[in-house]
Amino acid sequence: MQKDRLKTLYLDAHGSGPKVIMAETVLHGILGNKDRMAPRHFFRRSPYIMRMSARLRQFYEPLSYTGDWRDVFCQTPEFDVEICNINNLVQYARCLLKIRTYDLIVVSHAAAGDDMTILRKTAGWFTLRRGKLVVFVGNEYDLLDEKIGFIRSAKAEVVCSQLPIEAARYLYQECEESQVLSLPHALNPVVYYPRPDLQRTIDIGFIGDIYWPFVGDKERTDLIRFFAARGAEFGLTCDIRTQRIPRPEWARFLSTCTGVIGAEAGTYYLNERGRLLTAARDYNLKQNQQATFEEVFARFYKDQPRGVSGKSIAARHFEPIGAKACQMLLEGEYNGILKADEHYISVHKDLSNIDEALCRFKDGAYRQAMVERTYDYVMAEHTYKHRVQTLLKTIA
Repeated sequence: MQKDRLKTLYLDAHGSGPKVIMAETVLHGILGNKDRMAPRHFFRRSPYIMRMSARLRQFYEPLSYTGDWRDVFCQTPEFDVEICNINNLVQYARCLLKIRTYDLIVVSHAAAGDDMTILRKTAGWFTLRRGKLVVFVGNEYDLLDEKIGFIRSAKAEVVCSQLPIEAARYLYQECEESQVLSLPHALNPVVYYPRPDLQRTIDIGFIGDIYWPFVGDKERTDLIRFFAARGAEFGLTCDIRTQRIPRPEWARFLSTCTGVIGAEAGTYYLNERGRLLTAARDYNLKQNQQATFEEVFARFYKDQPRGVSGKSIAARHFEPIGAKACQMLLEGEYNGILKADEHYISVHKDLSNIDEALCRFKDGAYRQAMVERTYDYVMAEHTYKHRVQTLLKTIA
């Protein structure tokens, strides 16, 4: 190992909740099984052990950016990385006991995403470190008070947000001792790249979730449903799926698409520093999952002014670029990174220019020039390696 490499603890998580923690700790921490492997022969006789084993899977595999960030940290020469799954309490405890040996501790989006229970209960341990603590905040509309509480208690030096810097500073203004950094997702060109061996048999593709009503707008949903219902009317072969698939399958799918559709991620309503959206989310998910968009909007957002926007660029905007698929996206800011009609074909939010947008999409020379221009731009400035280099300069 080079002497100047930073000994780095990378805190990851595969899933969340008490059952996952129990399974990870017993199977991997106590019994010593390797990830994705079945229990050792002796333990296969136990129905209890086999049920725990079946419960475990790579929960975040369809969220390809979690693997992309982990990969780039492991591949960066400046880091000597140890990966720790915080749901494996045996492994996590061992890492905490030697916390002073690390030059850098990175809390990933997966670890600070769906469940803050483990991090919150162990926040005091992080104050014993000698190295710097960097927290990548996942799901910046959820559990924000708990995430901010952990950042403050652990005295993190850097908070990395996916949001534009104005929105990030607004959300994390209570974290006075931390530097807030806008570090959105990027392209992993090792996974997402042109595949000349595959034919682009799909004109317009989409695979992903339909946003819940609590997000506060249905513009993206309207775009998806338009192409699902009417794409064939425009002579297009469309493959529209509202599901999640693992990273390798998603990468392959993109290479079979001429174009993909999408919109900015997130919400327009960061009002009350995310608390308004949290209230809408709790109602929608915990009290009334059958609520319509109109019902949720009328209850929470109708009379609310839009303050600081939480709309942002996402990993799913970079991945098609790597595969050289043309994007038709709803107009937006995209963190100032992607420019309308320079890097993507812009569609009005009310779809009023859809005919004109499709005419440009069907112009092969126009489309290919945009694809090549955008690919060169992103490869030069917006890969995960570029993001990590920005972080290195920040913590130097």
